[in-house]
Amino acid sequence: MCLILTRHFICNLQFIAFLLLFAITQTFAQQSTSVTLTGKVTDEKTGKPLPFANVFINNSSIGTNADENGNYKLPDLSIGNIEIAVSFLGYETIKQTLRFEQPGLKTVLFKLKEGMELQGVTVYARKNKKREKHLKIITRELLGNSQFSKQCRIVNPEVLRISEDDDGHLGAQTTKPLIIENNALGYRIHQDLDDFDYFNGKVYYGGSTRFELLAPKDSLQKKSWRLNQKIAYQGSLKHLLASMVADSLQEQGFKVYQVIPDSLRMFKSVRSVNGVNTLANHLHNRIEAIRGMRLIQPGELITERLVISRTQLEIFNTKKRGRSPYSDMPYAYSQITFPQGYMIITPQGWVSMPMGFEIAGELANDRFSTLLPADWKRDN
Repeated sequence: MCLILTRHFICNLQFIAFLLLFAITQTFAQQSTSVTLTGKVTDEKTGKPLPFANVFINNSSIGTNADENGNYKLPDLSIGNIEIAVSFLGYETIKQTLRFEQPGLKTVLFKLKEGMELQGVTVYARKNKKREKHLKIITRELLGNSQFSKQCRIVNPEVLRISEDDDGHLGAQTTKPLIIENNALGYRIHQDLDDFDYFNGKVYYGGSTRFELLAPKDSLQKKSWRLNQKIAYQGSLKHLLASMVADSLQEQGFKVYQVIPDSLRMFKSVRSVNGVNTLANHLHNRIEAIRGMRLIQPGELITERLVISRTQLEIFNTKKRGRSPYSDMPYAYSQITFPQGYMIITPQGWVSMPMGFEIAGELANDRFSTLLPADWKRDN
């Protein structure tokens, strides 16, 4: 009887040891899928460290500050492609795309150039009517006209250097990051505006974007921010791409159509009925409905998905009324074109390699009042 109990006790110990080993193995496996990025930020000419430089993943809230010796550390990054941006006051912000195919510790050194004087721009020493007029246009175009726009403000407009060309193009750049406070979504956005061009009602702007989380004053404001973030997510590009990956376009309110190549069309032209252009006339002739699963393929890594389409996509958000080219589809309408035939995203809809994709229509109207960081996560 005693011997049987001893064997039973030993078996239990072996089983417990197995469970512990399994747990350790699983934990190690989970940890091993991430990347820790370390390195140093220095002056390109002198090699001197740039203390407290900002090192961050572009368009996200993931970032850190270097220490007093210019050393930085970014842990828990996913394998795959990331665009790192590095900024320091008085220096040109740099961006670099990195690809990590294996987990572990990676080291990248960044060397920054001192900032150059902006060329060909009109600098206003003091406030005047012309600058104020231009500033209103720039503010409107950056913040947008969404339901959240009035809760956003540009904190430091004085860093904008504004120019107007003879042909009527309104341009702007920043001497240091433009700070935008979005009190609707709970973010402070630091935007290095490399270029801004406004002409004939159309705007183009580019640069590096760093999101900083604001501290809510109470639990009520925290809930309000989260609710507004969910509203901003609905119908966004991130929402669309995540729905493609999950093959849930229709359930999420999207209808996606793919342009049929000329060689496969039934007819060479589309005829309107009684002068009315409808989607029904174009189906099986110029465009066809397509499911998300037909657009998505696995990438080289488990963190990647390929969105593949050799022809243009036409997208409708059926949960939002809007203008479209078709009288029978009065919903928010967008077009997406892939010059390279594809782009690379994460399963959550984060565009990691855009490959120069072009977007027009409703989805191209995102501004800072509704913009979410790429790493924003919806509730499971």
